[in-house]
Amino acid sequence: MGVYVKSFGEMTKNDTEEAGGKAANLSEMTQLGFPVPPGFCVTSPSLEYHVEANGLGSQIDAIVASFDFDDYEGMESKTGEIRELIHNAPIPADLLEEIEGAIQALVGADDAFVAVRSSVSVKGSTITSFPGMMDTYHYLKGDEIVDHVKKCWASLWTTRATFNRHHKGVDQKLGLISAIVQRMVFSEVSGILFTANPITSARDELVIEANWGLGESVVSGKSMNDFYLIDKNTLEEKQRKIARKTFWVTFDDEAGYGRKEEATPAELQEKETLTREQVRRLAETGLRIEAAFGDPQDIEWAYADETMYILQARKIRNLADA
Repeated sequence: MGVYVKSFGEMTKNDTEEAGGKAANLSEMTQLGFPVPPGFCVTSPSLEYHVEANGLGSQIDAIVASFDFDDYEGMESKTGEIRELIHNAPIPADLLEEIEGAIQALVGADDAFVAVRSSVSVKGSTITSFPGMMDTYHYLKGDEIVDHVKKCWASLWTTRATFNRHHKGVDQKLGLISAIVQRMVFSEVSGILFTANPITSARDELVIEANWGLGESVVSGKSMNDFYLIDKNTLEEKQRKIARKTFWVTFDDEAGYGRKEEATPAELQEKETLTREQVRRLAETGLRIEAAFGDPQDIEWAYADETMYILQARKIRNLADA
């Protein structure tokens, strides 16, 4: 697609330094025919080029050198300075041309909404994710898309991400971030699928958690979710718990863009989110994704107009040895 911008069809799971773990895995699944919404990756060298073209490197290095991790308020201020430097600088013309061309090809004549999501890795390392550390933006159009690509780059330097690298012993200069721009799915129901039980570490069980709207309510832990426990060998449900779902994340129809958090409509609060057929389809797809990557997977998914979409897949973290 370009020097700095790559479509999901141009990358594989091995391109983690260029694409970050999330985009690399989405690319692999796209090439294997899984139902991944179309998109592209503004690769990690793009931020390096943006910083270099605007002469920001020495300023960022000086701020990093002054970090005092015992001073949280000071860290908030200093990481904020770095984010402002990145966000306020103009994107180099040739890079901007690539990004805008890819956006136009993606949104098409219907001017579709997109999501901008972060995809991270660490240079020279097997680390390919920092779950919950960087930012995701939903339901974007027009100039907001490019602006949020810069916000995504800047989120490499959120205070939480900076502290996370520090606590993991990762040199701050080795953190990499790419921006994923992906067609927005207007999720009716979404959630997480684990192809091993993340609580007991049982490899012969799958776990699904689901809520109405966007999956951010499930991922963030803010919502009560429907729970499905599935036998991995038979794909029969071993347990189904329908929660009273009082909170969801959905399209901000009043603003006409972006997302909002609000109380779940009363008629949906105690209604089950998934049919047995939908649960089985998710389980079958999860097993295929696990086979493709060779490890138990933590998968984000969504249903819209009865069509299933896969939004992310990564190895389950902190799973005890079998």
